[in-house]
Amino acid sequence: MLSILRRNAGSWAIKIILTFIALTFIWWGVGTYSERDRNVAATVGGEKITSSDLSEAVANLEKSYREVYGAAFTPEMIKALNLKKQAMDSLVQRKVLLEEAAKMGLSATDEEVRREIAATPAFQQNGQFRDDLYRSVLSYNRVTPAGFEATKRVEITIRKVKDLIAAGALVPETEAKELFRLTSRKIRLVVVTADPRKAKADAPTEGEILAKYEQGKERFRTPARVKLAVADFTPDRFGREVNPSESEIKAFYETNSDRFRTEEQRLVSRIVLPFGKKDRDAVRKKAEALLAKASTGKAEFDALAKSYARGKNAEAWLSRKDAGPTLSEPLFQAAVATVVGPIELPGSFVLARVDRIRFPEALPLSQVRDRVVEQIRHEKGKDLAVVKAYEAQPKAAAAKSVKATAAAYGVPVTETGWVGAEGAPGLPPALVQDALLLPPGEVAPVKTVGDDHYLFQVTAKQDSRVPPLSEVRDKVAEEVIREKKAAAARTALQQVLAVSTTAAELAANARKAGLTSSLTGWFAPLSEPVPEALAGAGDIRKDLSALSAKAPVSRKMYQDREGDLLAAAFSGEQLPSDAEWAQKKDEILKGVTQQKQNVMLEAFLSDSIKSVKVEINPEALK
Repeated sequence: MLSILRRNAGSWAIKIILTFIALTFIWWGVGTYSERDRNVAATVGGEKITSSDLSEAVANLEKSYREVYGAAFTPEMIKALNLKKQAMDSLVQRKVLLEEAAKMGLSATDEEVRREIAATPAFQQNGQFRDDLYRSVLSYNRVTPAGFEATKRVEITIRKVKDLIAAGALVPETEAKELFRLTSRKIRLVVVTADPRKAKADAPTEGEILAKYEQGKERFRTPARVKLAVADFTPDRFGREVNPSESEIKAFYETNSDRFRTEEQRLVSRIVLPFGKKDRDAVRKKAEALLAKASTGKAEFDALAKSYARGKNAEAWLSRKDAGPTLSEPLFQAAVATVVGPIELPGSFVLARVDRIRFPEALPLSQVRDRVVEQIRHEKGKDLAVVKAYEAQPKAAAAKSVKATAAAYGVPVTETGWVGAEGAPGLPPALVQDALLLPPGEVAPVKTVGDDHYLFQVTAKQDSRVPPLSEVRDKVAEEVIREKKAAAARTALQQVLAVSTTAAELAANARKAGLTSSLTGWFAPLSEPVPEALAGAGDIRKDLSALSAKAPVSRKMYQDREGDLLAAAFSGEQLPSDAEWAQKKDEILKGVTQQKQNVMLEAFLSDSIKSVKVEINPEALK
């Protein structure tokens, strides 16, 4: 289809191009296999979105995020971003936009596809499109020219639909200027603080303390707790006396030969390109550029390593453990004479070349005899631990003593202090939960956790209870005092606000009432962080931006994270100049127009999706 462009592209030859690029849309390749029988993730007006479509879109979306965030793209971020839902939304919107394109008679011409591809920097050398570079890049990414061109055609078609939908998003200059004025307007505030801890309050009466206790005495409930005697029947304890015969050792070695092999190792050469906080992206691009040259042969790789690397670039044998999880995954999937990377490690990008592979080999029995004996003892110890624990349990129950019974088996007993639902160091949480359900004195059934078998007894127990007032009187009294002080601080601040109409009056009245006041620096309430004095009061930007010379004092009180009560008043403002507007006008107009276009597109998609029958398989998003 692009034969004309290719014929005119020249015959510049390179040995191999392995340039890494992100190939346009997250839905690259979606639909290529739609004719196959696949599980359906969703249908849009009768059009299917397969599970394969969704998986591929999720993978490409994750790849895009990973390229942007690098090592900061953590599993927690992946979960928070909900990539499956993002990908599904994109695929549904894609179907809707393509259907709209068909209704409008829109499509991409061959010439438009040719121009788009020819203008892609990844396919250019010295500003000129190179067909061999184009094919090499696609080959490295396992994409055919026909498939890539088909995807590019869809991309252009969708862009045409979006452009038509957003064409009416015109923003008058006056509207943009007013928005600029509002977002750039800076103010400063007088902030008054009423600290409840410094407020005066009368000592609580007995009646107040009793009322507070009765009002919320469940808050003082203590959970159930127990004291335990615990014996741990472990494989190591019962296996240490096992002395296997030579025939047992030989038989175990031959039966489990896979346990006694050398690790697979790779002889690896590396180019390490360190980066700092400011040059990470630049170094990554440099590593991507080096990849093509480094992949042309051993001599070329070594020459580049010598020229560019400032870190570890010597040839070395590496096991998976030596390489680490990030590097070992691609490294141990690569064939000999293959270069992998760039791989991001803390503080550097790495290109690694596999020079040789040393496959696992069986170690002779003479070399691993001690390991064989150790494993036999552990295996037999596991069996003995089970037998001995279940043999000891009825004896301990009959004697009503885990301590005496365990001693007969040579197993030491741990006697705990009070243990609640929060557990205790060294005890499995499941064991503690079982113990809390038992009466005092009872010997529990054997509790198995992993290879360990626990015999335990509840030696003492306290049930959950609400303590009488006499036990918690001091705590209740402290709560009453805190409430009285908070009420006094609130009243003092309310009285100051009631008689203040300006920032100056607010500050003066605060001083008379013994409250502190401060003056903030200049800040834009709609676009800059709130001053530190108000930072803990939550999102109050809307309230602060409403303050002005005409309405200077906010009648609201706010509370920060430490419990202090806050009040604020307008002290002055700085408005942007005409010169600032002239300097930023084009940028503001462009941003506001783009925002309006996005709103129009979202509204169109929302209305279109409502009119189209969309069915999403809930299982596909799990």
